[in-house]
Amino acid sequence: MTRTGAPRPHPAAPPPPGVTSHSSIGPLRRLRFALSLSGLGLWLAVPALSAMAMTLTGDDDAATRAQAVGGVLASMLLPAVLLAPLGGMLAARADRRLMLIIADVLRLVVVVTVPLVNTLPWTFAAAFLVACLSLVWTPAARAALPAVVPDEDLRAAARRSATRVLFGPAPVAALLFAVLALIAGGTLGRDSRADLALYVTAAAFLASAAAVAMIREIPATWSAPVPAPLKSIFQGPGTAAARGIGIAVAAASLTAGAVVAVARVHTGGLDGGDAGYGSVLAGLTVGLGFGAFLGPRALVPFSRRRLLGLAVVAAALALIVIALVQNLVVVVFMTGFLGMFAGAAWSNGIAALTDPDAPEDTRPSAYLRSVALVTAVVVFAAVPLIAGAAGSHRLELGGGVYDIDGSGIGLLVAAVLALLTSLVAYRRLDDRRGIPLVPDLRAALRGEIYTPPEQAAALPQRPARRERGVFIAFEGGEGAGKTTQARLAAIWLRDHGYDVVTTHEPGATKIGMRLRAMLLDRDTTGLSDRAETLLYAADRADHVANVIKPAMDRGAIVVSDRYVDSSLAYQGFGRQQAVEDIARVNAWATGGLVPDLTVLMEVPPQTGLRRLSAPADRIESESQDFHERVRAGFRALAEADPDRYLIVDAGRPQGELSREIQYRIREILPDPVPAGTEDATSTFPAIRDF
Repeated sequence: MTRTGAPRPHPAAPPPPGVTSHSSIGPLRRLRFALSLSGLGLWLAVPALSAMAMTLTGDDDAATRAQAVGGVLASMLLPAVLLAPLGGMLAARADRRLMLIIADVLRLVVVVTVPLVNTLPWTFAAAFLVACLSLVWTPAARAALPAVVPDEDLRAAARRSATRVLFGPAPVAALLFAVLALIAGGTLGRDSRADLALYVTAAAFLASAAAVAMIREIPATWSAPVPAPLKSIFQGPGTAAARGIGIAVAAASLTAGAVVAVARVHTGGLDGGDAGYGSVLAGLTVGLGFGAFLGPRALVPFSRRRLLGLAVVAAALALIVIALVQNLVVVVFMTGFLGMFAGAAWSNGIAALTDPDAPEDTRPSAYLRSVALVTAVVVFAAVPLIAGAAGSHRLELGGGVYDIDGSGIGLLVAAVLALLTSLVAYRRLDDRRGIPLVPDLRAALRGEIYTPPEQAAALPQRPARRERGVFIAFEGGEGAGKTTQARLAAIWLRDHGYDVVTTHEPGATKIGMRLRAMLLDRDTTGLSDRAETLLYAADRADHVANVIKPAMDRGAIVVSDRYVDSSLAYQGFGRQQAVEDIARVNAWATGGLVPDLTVLMEVPPQTGLRRLSAPADRIESESQDFHERVRAGFRALAEADPDRYLIVDAGRPQGELSREIQYRIREILPDPVPAGTEDATSTFPAIRDF
């Protein structure tokens, strides 16, 4: 168990001297740059190939142009639905570096042939082939970045970097396509706009292949399962919550996919052409990025499920505006807002269901990705057909004339369907039924949780002296940041007028300090596992009798760094002793006192141990397997009593963690200082540290 009070570097702090940051590793930087070029080429191929398909339809009607664009887009997603496991299998059996080079070279060849062959069927085939090659390239790229990092503790950051490398180039590619369309339109003629974008796409693949070829440090072997989207959908999410979130994600994917499906035809009707098409895609991708980043961080006191439902409703309403307003600038901005709402819905849905310890192909988040992917394929095929079947119409409204083309009608139909779906999702996800939305939202903007007046009035009036205080325990493995978050929570509680006692285990009393010295000193050898368990229980009995219980009897809030669950995790799961026996001993030692809330700070053991600034104590010096068992033990305890636990990812920024913890603590807080107390004392209660 950690040395309570010892300084711990913040998760975002720079590594200690002598430890190399992942961004400073030469091969990683070069590979990241190379893969970014390939990602740029892949994302640039989407508007380039779809614009080429529209160009090849010539003077055909709007229905044909819409179906050509939709066909290319569907062709680029269909392999991911049907062939994803096969692509992962091929990538696992080949040299990783060689696979990256071959995929880039073949995509280069396919893209270059499109303007040379100059036929619509080959454009469809090229889109399908590029997507198939990307199925092999993507898992190899995801695995290559962490593989070149020699330090196991830095590979998690490299994996996050892989996600940014794969999706980060999307808005850059959209803006680049818009610029290339303007250049081609002004210099090469109308029919050459897509040709230039395709050649630049091929150049990006060529540059990536050359850059990867110069990196010799990429390990050759790799294997990991790739989820099958159709299988994930047929098997179902397993929980009612996941099904509700799946409906919301389908609605969000419907709104974003509908915009992409007819954007090229729609911007043509607004005199935007390929440049307008690129601008719309840029607005959508930038919005998606902002929404995915801000979604879990926005309105922290607000219900995440309610926020998810509202986000998809807002995305559907934005799509209605896009369908009806015939102004390119407004369409681009509204597409950005739509993307932001859809991205927020996606990130909140993923965060709600992701289990980082589950295999990739069995996580509920894999189900959500499958739902989004299949929905997009259906939308790319269906919305252009609706647009083509609807045709253009002129409506007389209020003495004025309003022209709406097929793409606008297709977007409107998709928007209505998305709105109905999002309302169903909101109804299923809303976990604060009976609480009015607007006051709840206003309270969240103020950083508060809304309580209806009638509920507040029905609450029993608390006496001037409470019979029992509140007990909050912070648990977790080494270096998880328990001490920091416990102190921040105590400061926050004091600022709200509460009497707060902060304490820790072991060593909160004079006797406990002597026990702590024996338990954590590395020179203590020969101590049996049972003796260690009983010494911790003795410290805890003295701790409860002399610190925790007196504070709670006077109505104070006790914030403790570790409690009984640490013994269950360390001496039970870690030492592989009977957890039930340890629980009985500690129940007797504490008189059955259980925390009102236990905050579990989760962090991989190797990451937490690297954060330790002081020399490792006797417990911290245990093996990696021991700390892995401790982590699994904490998780098992939390799953057995979910109402008492709040599980937080300790790898996130400190401020974000504090807000989430404060949000959960609010639910168990009594009223603040009783009326008249401050007038009588002329001061706020102070935090007492033991």
